Amino acid sequence: MDVEKLEAGLPFGVQVRGLGPAELEDDATVAELRELWIRHGVILFREVDDAPEFQIALSRCFGALEPHPVQELWVDGYPDLISLASRPESGNILEIEGKTVANWIPWHSDLSYVQKINRGGLLRVTQATSWGGETCFGDQIDAYDRLPQRLKARVEGLEILYQLKILDTTRYARRHDVKLLRASHTLEALRKRVDTDFPPVAHPAVYVQKETGRKVLNVSPLFAEGIVGMRPEEGGALLDELVDHIESCPAYRHAWGESEMILWDNWRMLHAVTGGPIDEVRIMRRTTIGGDYGYGRTLTYADAI
Repeated sequence: MDVEKLEAGLPFGVQVRGLGPAELEDDATVAELRELWIRHGVILFREVDDAPEFQIALSRCFGALEPHPVQELWVDGYPDLISLASRPESGNILEIEGKTVANWIPWHSDLSYVQKINRGGLLRVTQATSWGGETCFGDQIDAYDRLPQRLKARVEGLEILYQLKILDTTRYARRHDVKLLRASHTLEALRKRVDTDFPPVAHPAVYVQKETGRKVLNVSPLFAEGIVGMRPEEGGALLDELVDHIESCPAYRHAWGESEMILWDNWRMLHAVTGGPIDEVRIMRRTTIGGDYGYGRTLTYADAI
């Protein structure tokens, strides 16, 4: 197994080559992979087996898998996989800063809109587009380290309020003038459950990574609607300042090639997807590595902003 930096100058991430099914049976190799994940946050696996069985087996090296709460995404025959697809006839089409694209998703951590956030995910492309569709990663340990001292002091002990909403109705989308021109079948099905199955939740703005003692700026821009206990104007201004800071930090942007998978620590890393062509198919498959960092709590609908 060959390990090297993900990209020169980045404060996070490694890439691994030479990993096959046989290596996953070796306890020492699995222990090394887990240590790389905790220390670096993102692992790009190159030249790996594309089979869904290998993706599932590799994912299990990092923890038990769990079903994704959005059942509309499940893959037939593989309950541990979800499909993230954009198709010309059915995918999301958005207008971002005047440009029409498909498949755009802003910075977020998975499942920030529920109390129990999954530990991570392993992603691969099964069909890429001719341009766009890059998956981007940003490190919230690095983001915390770069915060001005006044913001470190201000956010200590605060909680962020999150709520699942249709993409263009989120605070983030309103602030960035995002327009949803067409919703996918999955999003339309989800729309019917948003106001009944997904109450608002609170997560701490900062927490400590238990394995290393490093502080994490725990802010997921998508679905973050305010600061718990603050007036909307004051909390919104602070949230906007934190999101602007996050977007100014170093990030990795991955253009997908063949036989690649990316693993990330969802309790630490943010990720995003750049928009792509509206007339092409893009399909990704992802596992959900379970777990609970233990700091989220469910609120009532009356707490929503």
